Amino acid sequence: MTRQRKTWLVLLGASAVTAALVPFLYAQLDRLRVANEQTVFLRRQYLKLPADSFMAQAGLAQRIAELKRVEAVELARYYEGPEIDLYRFASAVNGMLERRGITVERFRTVSRSSSPVLELSARGTSFALTGFLSDVSARPRYWTIPYLHVRSPSGDGSVTCEMQIGYLVHEAAK
Repeated sequence: MTRQRKTWLVLLGASAVTAALVPFLYAQLDRLRVANEQTVFLRRQYLKLPADSFMAQAGLAQRIAELKRVEAVELARYYEGPEIDLYRFASAVNGMLERRGITVERFRTVSRSSSPVLELSARGTSFALTGFLSDVSARPRYWTIPYLHVRSPSGDGSVTCEMQIGYLVHEAAK
């Protein structure tokens, strides 16, 4: 290879590297420009903050107190570990179903690692089942229905349902 060809190849390689580096350098300069603009904006915002930090802390303390109150209300909707067991829960569910006129055909308890569940089959009217589901939703504690299958084979308003129903225990109580 001649000296002139080597020179041209070196120049061609240098121009290819330069062509590849220019967009990269441009992007880096653009990032620096945006970062500088954000810094200037944040400094202006910082200067606008109230100088009275006590007032800011009082507002923060009120917000923390409000969040703690909301958390306490939310935690009160969960059951504690020893507060209820699956058999007392089954009795409560059975009582609610009987008050609505729903006949339980079969049920069994299923203990899962995540939450205790009852599996049951029941028969009643669609109105009674809707009322039962409304009662479950209105409970002061969290009840869950992970599975519900409703059939109305006769079309006269009577339904049969298969469901799983359980209650939620707070993670700290497990």
